[in-house]
Amino acid sequence: MSETLLSTKDLNVHYGAIHAIKGIDIEVHKGEIVTILGCNGAGKSTTLRTISGLIRPSSGSITYKDQNIEKTPPHDIVAMGLAQSPEGRLVFPDLTVMENLEMGAFLRKDKPEIKRDLEFVYGLFPKMKDRSKQLAGTLSGGEQQMLAIGRALMSAPDLLLLDEPSLGIAPILVQAIFKAIVEVNKTQGKTILLVEQNAFAALKIADRGYVLETGMVTITGTGHDLLSNEEVKNAYLGH
Repeated sequence: MSETLLSTKDLNVHYGAIHAIKGIDIEVHKGEIVTILGCNGAGKSTTLRTISGLIRPSSGSITYKDQNIEKTPPHDIVAMGLAQSPEGRLVFPDLTVMENLEMGAFLRKDKPEIKRDLEFVYGLFPKMKDRSKQLAGTLSGGEQQMLAIGRALMSAPDLLLLDEPSLGIAPILVQAIFKAIVEVNKTQGKTILLVEQNAFAALKIADRGYVLETGMVTITGTGHDLLSNEEVKNAYLGH
């Protein structure tokens, strides 16, 4: 078993009176692709936003690289090597593609490595290179998703959080994005925690998965096991 890069222990999150996350334990080991599945409102995005410091948990712990980060500000978490590509993409619409990518590297000073990472992103998503001077707000949904992932990669993360990368995107671009996720994991050794409604696509590339229902982990297993699990098939795979 490779080293544990991220873990949550008995993590609880409240929105006012609503108990959104109920005591979840999740582990992500170095080099893995781990996916979190669940219906709308299950708590998937809340889990990612809590890990990246955008939401404070009401109790429980989040450990990243052997440090407790549940009270760490988001920008310090990014500096520790954890980046998120958010749900809804949230690119800067009035900046160019290139400027958006540069924003991803704003905490970095290592110019040669930044240039190398930019070339990697352009190799991963050639459309970004073609549209480098285009305003991000004029890109299609799929292109904006590529840009959001590229921007997160520009912070040189060890752990990449991806929130619904296939949401609202043409099927042909979904294929390209999942292929890119695998390439980032295999060629750059990035560890990936993926929240995704397209359970079939996510489980095909995931080492392990967690199923969330109403804020609780109800099923865990390898990607392969979850693909053949009857409960998962019935609820998420349309079988």
